Amino acid sequence: MAPAPAWAYRFTVLTPSYNRAHTLERVYRSLCAQTIRNFEWIVVDDGSTDDTRALIQAWQAEANFPIVYHWQPNQHKKTAFNTGVRLAQGELIVAIDSDDSLVADALIQLEQEWLSIPSDERSYYVAVVGLCQTPDGRIVGDSFPEDPLDVTSLDLNFKYRVKGEKFGCLSTVVLRQFPFPEQVDGFVPE
Repeated sequence: MAPAPAWAYRFTVLTPSYNRAHTLERVYRSLCAQTIRNFEWIVVDDGSTDDTRALIQAWQAEANFPIVYHWQPNQHKKTAFNTGVRLAQGELIVAIDSDDSLVADALIQLEQEWLSIPSDERSYYVAVVGLCQTPDGRIVGDSFPEDPLDVTSLDLNFKYRVKGEKFGCLSTVVLRQFPFPEQVDGFVPE
């Protein structure tokens, strides 16, 4: 087995974006409010023609966390996501859309859950997942039947029948090994 990579950060927050300069501030402000700083933010600009580049450059000059901006010709979200995974220097990927935000303690909660897995067992895990909430605090979809709940995604869906959007972090190693299929035309859901 190959040795584990030496990561620069615990998290890479990854935002694929296409002409979303008008919504990206929500993501940025929520990252500024995070209670930990062991992360980088990668914005993969998928061919935008708006002011995304200038906006990100201004934030790069003021942010107290690293922001990586990568422009590529428009190839759809799946390709932008795969590009971000290849650029990532974080052990875990937190995918956040260009119009979403994180609560201030989201990354510390994800880190605490990840570190609660014994270090010699973490390579067997793909992700740590939690609940999503609306801006007014309402939980999206079903809650988990137990906390914590150690299951596969298939068991979560079919055995426990937990429905609705969930949020979390995914292993960069796994995402590099199993990228989104880029040869499929159009949108490919997560």
